[in-house]
Amino acid sequence: MTKIFVPQPIPETAVTRLEAIGNVEIYPHVDRQIPREELLKAVRDKDVLFAVGEIPYDEPLIEAAEQLQLIAAMHGSAKFVDFAAATRRNIPVTGLPYGMITKTTAEFTFALLMATAWRLPEADAFLREGRWHQNQSMAFMGTRLLGKTLGIVGMGSIGQMVAHRAVACDMDIIYNKRTRLSPAEEYVLGGAEFRSLEELFTEADFVALTPALTEETKGLVGEELISLMKPSSILINTSRGAVLDEAALEKALIEGRIRGAGLDVYETEVPEENPGPLKGLMTLPNVVFAPHIGSAARETREEMALRTVSNIERFLAGERPYPVLNPEVFGEAPIKDERIG
Repeated sequence: MTKIFVPQPIPETAVTRLEAIGNVEIYPHVDRQIPREELLKAVRDKDVLFAVGEIPYDEPLIEAAEQLQLIAAMHGSAKFVDFAAATRRNIPVTGLPYGMITKTTAEFTFALLMATAWRLPEADAFLREGRWHQNQSMAFMGTRLLGKTLGIVGMGSIGQMVAHRAVACDMDIIYNKRTRLSPAEEYVLGGAEFRSLEELFTEADFVALTPALTEETKGLVGEELISLMKPSSILINTSRGAVLDEAALEKALIEGRIRGAGLDVYETEVPEENPGPLKGLMTLPNVVFAPHIGSAARETREEMALRTVSNIERFLAGERPYPVLNPEVFGEAPIKDERIG
């Protein structure tokens, strides 16, 4: 039977499907990464490698998998896979269709925005610590969304879905995008108005970062733009950690130049050592943190895993999976993708 390796647990429905087509080995722990030496040993006799974003599939690993036929990634861009090394061995790398997690990530982005505005983690701690003594006290105040201006940096599919949710909360929308939307598209998004980055950071009560990580957006939001924000404003980042200068954000928060921040992504992430925000940020009560869970809805992760299994099934049946991220193995032109993470 086909030997399949999965480097961390995936939804049981996907495991059941995999077991119907092959001999499946799964690293069983969710509280740690598979050690490198154990990973290299595990892939050696495998025909198919299931791939997840936390675990790099570099050239040494691909070369160690002597019987490898396919890498199936549960990821849209799968930049953690060495495409060139796979292509040299004529091994297809499959991914997920673009936009598969868009709605979930937009929903999470808005949830993080609301949690930060209403100080929900602080409120939870406030109650648990026995500090609740007055119903209408000035001791614990949040920020409502009604009538506020949301500035969206990167008005792609995720940004647009965030805008729809903001309009439902009676927020005004301003945005920045490399190519301005058409008047009809702006109208559908509640009359969203285009702004330069400087104008957006100056005017917005909330700034949501949703751009893809490219060479152009890497380090985009630093001291200069943050310094333009209102003292009452809140910054949300669910794009990629490298878009935002965390040190500049930390400085602005400590000095009280902005009200708060909500972060799901960081400059240092798994599998790097000590993943997470700067230690100084971790000491601040007005920052809401999440461990890069923008697609971590149970239903969405199940859909992602099942789609990855579907690609494996198609490949083993002699059919073309979709999408193939290194179409060169089929004699086609490489995909042009500006994303670097």
